[in-house]
Amino acid sequence: MLKEKHTLRILYRFFCLFFLLFFCSACQGSGLRSELQEELLSSPMLGEYFYAELEPYKKEVGEVYNHKNKLWWDTFASADLNTLEQTALKENYDILTAYSRMKQYAAEAHIAESEFFPLITVGASGTSAHAERKSGSSERTVSETTEKYGLNASASYELDLWGRVRSAYSADNMRFYASRDDWQTAAMTITANIASAWVELLGNQAETDIVKEQIRVNESLVKLQKVRFSNSLVSSLDVLQQEEVLASSKAELPDLLQANLELKNTLCILLGKIPGNALNIDEHAPLPDVLAIPDVGIPVELLQYRPDIRSAWANVQAKHFDLKEAQANRLPKLNLSVSHVFNAGSLSLLLENWTNELMGSLSYTLFDAGAKKHQVEKMRAMAEEAVTAYIKTVAEAVAEVNNAIAQEYSQQEKLRLLEQQYVMAKSATRGALNSYLEGSEDVMRFLTLLQSTQDLERTIAKQRVNVVQVRINLYRALGNMYFPEEQVFVLAQKEAVDEK
Repeated sequence: MLKEKHTLRILYRFFCLFFLLFFCSACQGSGLRSELQEELLSSPMLGEYFYAELEPYKKEVGEVYNHKNKLWWDTFASADLNTLEQTALKENYDILTAYSRMKQYAAEAHIAESEFFPLITVGASGTSAHAERKSGSSERTVSETTEKYGLNASASYELDLWGRVRSAYSADNMRFYASRDDWQTAAMTITANIASAWVELLGNQAETDIVKEQIRVNESLVKLQKVRFSNSLVSSLDVLQQEEVLASSKAELPDLLQANLELKNTLCILLGKIPGNALNIDEHAPLPDVLAIPDVGIPVELLQYRPDIRSAWANVQAKHFDLKEAQANRLPKLNLSVSHVFNAGSLSLLLENWTNELMGSLSYTLFDAGAKKHQVEKMRAMAEEAVTAYIKTVAEAVAEVNNAIAQEYSQQEKLRLLEQQYVMAKSATRGALNSYLEGSEDVMRFLTLLQSTQDLERTIAKQRVNVVQVRINLYRALGNMYFPEEQVFVLAQKEAVDEK
């Protein structure tokens, strides 16, 4: 009786200690998870497009984005573009691949988190053995049946004395955040590519319409020249020269039609569709207007918005935790385990015969030929590499923004000068035509000016596309999916004042 009470007292104390360790580990895991995942929905894009499968990783952190903010492509005020972007965010192959990769890292973080808690296993067994043998010299057969039943339960737990488990979990958690930012980077890249292809498609159609109009004008001029030739007012050479201009215009058309098909195929791929599917967009829509250059802020704000920079920084942190884990692996490990086993020859006595075992083990690698030491050196080198990559990513991001802003000014100025040149070229062509019809100028002068004016008209159409493309590149460089509505309003008011 006293022995049983003593055993029960030991069991009670042990389970109290084990529960305390379990509670502490749970608090450590939950606290760390709360600390590292508090900003999971900090990105406006996540608040809009986060999928339901990652529900365990969602955390209520209040209003995650301002509904007054606009997605950057909304500044182009195109329902077609908005539909394309929304479709791509849900069906694009690269975005779905990045999302699946993010789910993998989320699962790995959950696996690492499980080490904060004890490993508890239970089992049951039962055997029945039947034997027959002859006894001595007699022919008598003796039968014997033996039964054995068992129940067992065990629990084991590693005391995280040096922070190995915490570091491993933190590293996997930061890799999850890096994959989340990579997913956002993919989304930002795809949305920019969608907008670029859409603008190129509109520009291609506009240029095609210009070429068709030029062909119509040149055909009229060919007819005019033939009439004048029949009246002996011009030579056959003048007719041939005008026909050469017409042929030159027609030669532009096949490349434009081919480019139109290629752009549609590109959009289908970006939308996650098989090429050849109808896009249901207005190809003859005018190119979108470009607002004034947005307030790009200082590089500190750039760090806040660009997902590739956030991903690079998360990788730096992950490598830092990998280094701490490798350092902790060189230190001793302390494990606690408890097991309770019931064994009996019959089910009725199963709970009467039991054995309880409490064990603590301390293990330390005495000799491994420097393997763990070199593992620490490897992790330290990888951490240094991640820091260098992060600095490079920041520098490239700042350069991309500066280049995009410089292109904004230069390309808009180029468009303005081309439009001025076109006005003068058109006036000169009209004057040359009048002089030619009056007989005071040679036809070659008029044809040269006409060809130059028509080329300039197509150049302006391409430059208008370039201006919008540069703005898309600026949005891509800024890395922010949202464009503040208040800022749009202020910039629109500024444009109205400038126009006045």
